[in-house]
Amino acid sequence: MKRVHLVVLWHMHQPQYRDPESGRYVLPWTRLHALKDYWGMVDVLREFPNFHATFNVVPSLGMQLEEYASCSFKEPWFSLAFKNTDELTREDKAEIIARAFQVNHERLMSRWPRFVELFEWSRPAGGAQALVSFTPRDWRDLQLLSQLAWMEESWFEKDDLVSRLATKGKDYTEQEKSGLRKKQLEFLGLVLPAYGNAAQSGQIELSTTPFYHPILPLICDSDIARVANPGTPLPRRAYRRPEDAREQLRLAREYHERVFGSKPAGLWPSEGSVSDQALTIAAEEGFQWFGTDEGVLGRTLNVGFFRDGNGIPATL
Repeated sequence: MKRVHLVVLWHMHQPQYRDPESGRYVLPWTRLHALKDYWGMVDVLREFPNFHATFNVVPSLGMQLEEYASCSFKEPWFSLAFKNTDELTREDKAEIIARAFQVNHERLMSRWPRFVELFEWSRPAGGAQALVSFTPRDWRDLQLLSQLAWMEESWFEKDDLVSRLATKGKDYTEQEKSGLRKKQLEFLGLVLPAYGNAAQSGQIELSTTPFYHPILPLICDSDIARVANPGTPLPRRAYRRPEDAREQLRLAREYHERVFGSKPAGLWPSEGSVSDQALTIAAEEGFQWFGTDEGVLGRTLNVGFFRDGNGIPATL
């Protein structure tokens, strides 16, 4: 049987949700995905010591994870989800209704009958009915379940508090809500060290992306777009900033080295965008490999990649 060399690369990216003026996180997705996905995806590899993978940790994600781990972050939804129920204002309650059900209903909500029940009760009048009909018990359960639903699967087995809360399922107390808050802060501090430890053990490789996730920058010369798409409308005046591309690569490399203790060999260019000039600069900055998609490869080699409706290659 012919051996296939397979590289599994996970691209871990969140844009910068922190408002630079207020310092507040306008959206909670970095925190929630850190609790549900980022730690568990690398931790589960300990069960498969012969399996190796590459994780691309984008600097904008890493910076946010560092701030969450330091517990110095300001995130309105986090504060509201754990606010004492007796202190909730009408505006607070309206925001909870707007935020709490922003989960995958099939995979994250359906396992919690009480969560589903609260969702169904909240639906009439676009959530307005809940503002007058929900009891303190309802609000407290909704606050806690909206956070418990995002916990990584293994915590339901490994952590006593999370396991107890999951088994209980409803009728939560303020003390239990406070306990989950502390537990989330504890878990957020585990994410980046888990990746660093796995990289040091040799089971994973960590790669990076240009620092602010720009299209480096506009592939150093915007006229390069005509190579792949001759009919593409372009600015009358070409944009050429190779020095900016180099700076974004340098900043990404330095950040990666500070956080993980080693220089990254690999690069996932923003959106997989590449050009000869951009890759030359990347090589000059010490990167040894890069990743992109099969569309770019196909155009480069002048070959086609065809897939069926399920995404399975029709020809290789």
